[in-house]
Amino acid sequence: MRPLRMPAIGLGCAYLMAIVLLAPLLGSSADSSATFAEHFGDGGNRLRDLLGTLALLVAAAMLGWTAVAARSTTTPRAGTSVRDLVAVAAIVTSSALVAASGLLMTVPLMASFGTLFDEPGMEAGVQAGIAQAGTVVLLVAALCLAFTTVLFARLGRQNLAVPRWISVTAWVTAAALCLGVSVGLLMPFAAWAVAFGLVWSPVTSQPKNPPLT
Repeated sequence: MRPLRMPAIGLGCAYLMAIVLLAPLLGSSADSSATFAEHFGDGGNRLRDLLGTLALLVAAAMLGWTAVAARSTTTPRAGTSVRDLVAVAAIVTSSALVAASGLLMTVPLMASFGTLFDEPGMEAGVQAGIAQAGTVVLLVAALCLAFTTVLFARLGRQNLAVPRWISVTAWVTAAALCLGVSVGLLMPFAAWAVAFGLVWSPVTSQPKNPPLT
């Protein structure tokens, strides 16, 4: 039985879907207010953004579930607090993802309501400001996710639950997330999360000197 497999794979898939769906919006974060107004004026773009933010919420929930599953299938070690750090980091990262989702969801949702009820809606400058704020919060969430990724890998190695290459690729993934000025650098985490869920297999007995890397 591998209780971590489903949430970790779900995390990777939901995060990938969110980044792919939100790519046009995230890629225009430095554009003018008129560009944002044109983007949100298209019904297809609004639907895409709403689906992407919902996927981001699912990713936040799956991250929390993954942390709970990892904690329940590992044992504490004297002199270390990695299990506690994983829990704290997952809570902070999930909260940041939820905040980013809320900001990125606001404009397309309000614009859809405005179109439906024939209301003027938000001004272009306000739309741009909210969308840019959402992008910034998502980048902050990516930094938190980088830290959480390394902690997950360290916890797995301490309990011999993952192979060494998961730990090595965790650092590469974290570096990509920290440099995530482009959408493409945010995507490797999805593959890592799926691989993490597939290979996680904690041992039944705790070794005396488990590896630290």
